[in-house]
Amino acid sequence: MSTDFSITVAGDDIQSALNELLKQIGDTRPAMRAISEVLLDSIEDAFDKEADPETGSVWEALSQVTIDQRKRDGKWPGKMLQYSAGGLASSFSANYGDEFAAASSNKPYAAIHHFGGMAGKNRKVKIPARPYASLSPSHREEVLDILQRHLGL
Repeated sequence: MSTDFSITVAGDDIQSALNELLKQIGDTRPAMRAISEVLLDSIEDAFDKEADPETGSVWEALSQVTIDQRKRDGKWPGKMLQYSAGGLASSFSANYGDEFAAASSNKPYAAIHHFGGMAGKNRKVKIPARPYASLSPSHREEVLDILQRHLGL
């Protein structure tokens, strides 16, 4: 079973700037590397704020069952999606190439926490969406600034 998933940051402004960058500059890797770091920063902010970076909407609270379990484990109070030091929040890494910038996780449960859905034994547990893999307005501006700088604008 593949655990890979992809988040595409769509928007005419960023797509237009990326297309211009690809046309004008042969080596796009420095810009893509910088953008991948902004993506990581946006994800880290989402985990810190426990909120959707794009909208600022606070994530739905953990269920009482989960809170009670974490209390028994000595892991509560704490951050929602940061149960362990080697967990989801710390699993993201930057990746980039000539035509892409990405931040990805190697955790098989990364997608269910971002998108929400049914999980657990016999898919009986509803996990609410807690979006973390998008750009906040300030991170979107930072990406545009990187692209404009690399274009010499």
